[in-house]
Amino acid sequence: MKKNRYLIIVFFILLLVLILNLVSPIIGVETTTVLTTITTITGIFSVFIEMKRSADIAECEFIFNLQKQFDDNKLIQEIYKKLDDEYFQGKKIEDDLDRREIVCYLTFFEMMTSLMIKGVLKIEDVDALYAYPFFIAMNNKTIQNLELVKFKQFYRNIYTIYPKWFKYRKLNELEIPYEKNKLT
Repeated sequence: MKKNRYLIIVFFILLLVLILNLVSPIIGVETTTVLTTITTITGIFSVFIEMKRSADIAECEFIFNLQKQFDDNKLIQEIYKKLDDEYFQGKKIEDDLDRREIVCYLTFFEMMTSLMIKGVLKIEDVDALYAYPFFIAMNNKTIQNLELVKFKQFYRNIYTIYPKWFKYRKLNELEIPYEKNKLT
């Protein structure tokens, strides 16, 4: 695919050079001036493509490292397992909660949503990885009552991104865990 794209670009440039060589005597422009201009435009285009590619790779590495932090944090994994078990197996978690786990879990998402607000991350880039763990906590009545609503002032970023992310999933007809317990 990339080879085809590069071949098309090279073919287009060669075709442009040929046309300009044919036209340059008619319009009175020297061939070297035309070739210099084409080379400059091609160089700028190449630099732009390389910068975009580097930025995409850096974003992927960042998301990978974010996922690694989520996976490697024992407190986050403890609450995630409890939330997952409650969602899929109906096991109530009210009596089995450690506030430190909840705060750690929510702080992870507070940090991540901060990056979304700043434009470092986009909802569409993190949705596949984080929508489920995000919504099973945010829409969980127990988590809402124990932490999210009670200490709302500490979770401003979550409250800012939540309606946008909810809307994104609705527009794309994607499931939202505990949708009926929407965070307000």
